[in-house]
Amino acid sequence: MAENEKDLNGKASETASKLKAEAGGLTDKAKNLAAKAKAEAAEELNELKEEAAEATEKAKKFAGEAKAEAKEKFDDLKEDAEEAIDDAKKKVKELAEEAEEAVNKAKDKVKSMMADENVQKMKAEASEKMEDMKEDLEEAATKAKAKASELAEEAEEAVEEISKKAKGFFSRLFGK
Repeated sequence: MAENEKDLNGKASETASKLKAEAGGLTDKAKNLAAKAKAEAAEELNELKEEAAEATEKAKKFAGEAKAEAKEKFDDLKEDAEEAIDDAKKKVKELAEEAEEAVNKAKDKVKSMMADENVQKMKAEASEKMEDMKEDLEEAATKAKAKASELAEEAEEAVEEISKKAKGFFSRLFGK
């Protein structure tokens, strides 16, 4: 049994050595694979970083261009607006001057018309006619007052007469 044990121990040692050697080889392979995977991952990460940096640069460049273009358009619009405002101010000023000129011309025309002999004659005639009409109206008012007074007196007399007749009628009717 002892010899069997020795053989078994020898075989076990030998198998253990073989397994150890194989395990060492597998460990080396695993280390190599891990190192390879790590290197590939690092390379992939570097590529992604580069792509991200490129995308960031492109985005910054695009944003800068867009900002510059927007500023340029804004400046153009601002300039156009200022020109339009200046033009409008000039137009308004011109229109105001033309309106003032037209008003002054109209005033002058009215003054000259008022100073015109025909207008003066017409004013004098109108004034005379107004005086005549005033006199006629006063005369008509006086006549109307007189007639109204006369009618009032006649009406008063008629009322008195009717009152007397009514008294007579009622006294005959009722016997008094």
